[in-house]
Amino acid sequence: LMATLKAPLRVHITSLWPTPEDNLEIVLHRWENNSCVEKKVLGEKTENPKKFKINYTVANEATLLDTDYDNFLFLCLKDTTTPIQSMMCQYLARVLVEDDEIMQRFIRAFRPLPRHLWYLLDLKQMEELCRF
Repeated sequence: LMATLKAPLRVHITSLWPTPEDNLEIVLHRWENNSCVEKKVLGEKTENPKKFKINYTVANEATLLDTDYDNFLFLCLKDTTTPIQSMMCQYLARVLVEDDEIMQRFIRAFRPLPRHLWYLLDLKQMEELCRF
C-alpha cells in the first residue's frame, strides 16, 4: 500500500486546517496519471474530537493520533469498510527541522500494532516526485 509511487495510500498531506464548523480541511498530494495532483478532503467532525469522517478514494476516517498543538501532529487515514483494514499515518511538523524525540514518539504510537504491518517511508532518505 506504500511501496510504489502509485500506491493507494501514498499521499503527502501538505496542510490541515480546522473549519469554522469544527470540521477539518485536509490538502494532500498524490501521484496520479503520471503527475502530482492536489486533492482537498473535508473531515466531518464526529462525537470523538480526534476522529473525522472523510470521503477519500482509499480512506473513510481521519484520526488525530497525537499533537502538542504547536510543533507536530500525527494524523492517520484509514479505511474501516474492508475486512482487511488499511491505514496510513503521517508525522506533520510546522518546521522542516528534524526532531528525533518527536520521531521516536511517532514510532512508539505504533508499538501496539504487529511489527510486520509497519512500513516506514522516510522521505529524507529518498527522492519523492510528489512532495511539496
